[in-house]
Amino acid sequence: MGYRPEDIADLLATTLADLPDQELEYALDHQEYFFANLFRTKNIKIDGGTSIQRKVSFDTSGNARYREMYDTDEPKFGDSIQTIDVHWALVGTNASWDEFEIIQQKNSTKGYVNLVQTRRDKAIIDLADLIEEKMVSVPDSSTDRKHPFTLPYYLRVLTTAGAINTTAGFNGATVTFGDATTSTICAGIDAASESKWRNWAAPYTAINNTFLKRYRQACIKTKFRPPMMLDTPLMKERAAKMMCIAGTDTVLDIMELVDKKDDNHTSTGKEALGGLLVVNGDLVRLNRVPVIPVDTLDSADYDPIYTFDLSYFIPVVHDGYWMKTTPPMTSRGQHTTFTAFQDGAHNILVENIRKCGHVLHKTS
Repeated sequence: MGYRPEDIADLLATTLADLPDQELEYALDHQEYFFANLFRTKNIKIDGGTSIQRKVSFDTSGNARYREMYDTDEPKFGDSIQTIDVHWALVGTNASWDEFEIIQQKNSTKGYVNLVQTRRDKAIIDLADLIEEKMVSVPDSSTDRKHPFTLPYYLRVLTTAGAINTTAGFNGATVTFGDATTSTICAGIDAASESKWRNWAAPYTAINNTFLKRYRQACIKTKFRPPMMLDTPLMKERAAKMMCIAGTDTVLDIMELVDKKDDNHTSTGKEALGGLLVVNGDLVRLNRVPVIPVDTLDSADYDPIYTFDLSYFIPVVHDGYWMKTTPPMTSRGQHTTFTAFQDGAHNILVENIRKCGHVLHKTS
């Protein structure tokens, strides 16, 4: 008995829609799919349009002053409002099955489901690997609009072209791209002319007490609170969703520093020394923020330690176009091969560079 192509396509589409989650075990490339998981959680923001845009004001007019009676006022108008512009990065994956192998497994419910699920899952794992690796790299060039903006793109370690930051402060101004060119323009705004579009960066030489002081300083300096008299919903405090990631060896060094300061975490599951913690369920915490080892940072230049707030470092997906599933289809060149596609558009939006987080790094 023969099968029409549309019958097989319908069978595949129905099975794909009903597949259970995580039924099979896989040997994965990464221990932690940190960034891929960000785009599956409630932290994502849904947006639309041809790009992701936000307005940001950098300066006030300077009209506030103390005065005496009968002073003459001199009103000034000096707002500096610019546009954050983040492109949509298109990403996708696909899985394929041959007509004959489908027919072979057709009468074996378990075998057929495993055939479909394994291919689908491998395609999704490929996508997760791609996102995980891309999010700790930089775009290919200053004109690259194929790849997304990433963590090292926003939290920069350079002050100017080729000059690594050597002084703690809002000095992160320059991006080095994959083609070795540099630019101070980040998401459409030039950090060379707008000092408030530079991130906090601080050098460290080793994981020690000096490092802890630098880290605490970074946390203090990037914690901006608006004045209470400014009663605007957009300026009210948001719930912090702080995250900290670093390479495996760096996390191990932080854990070793905890061990050297050990007083009772081995017996109680928690040890507190000025914000340096070990808590059951976490490897280690800095300023009460869990430090997550991310193996894609193991070979990163300057051993960076990134801390960022998901209220301001925002994963964004396009409305109606995130993991959009296309029904299985064939082509003239491979008429017995059925392929199902999943596509999406996403990127990372940072609304406030000074508040989104900070990076500690080595200088060589």
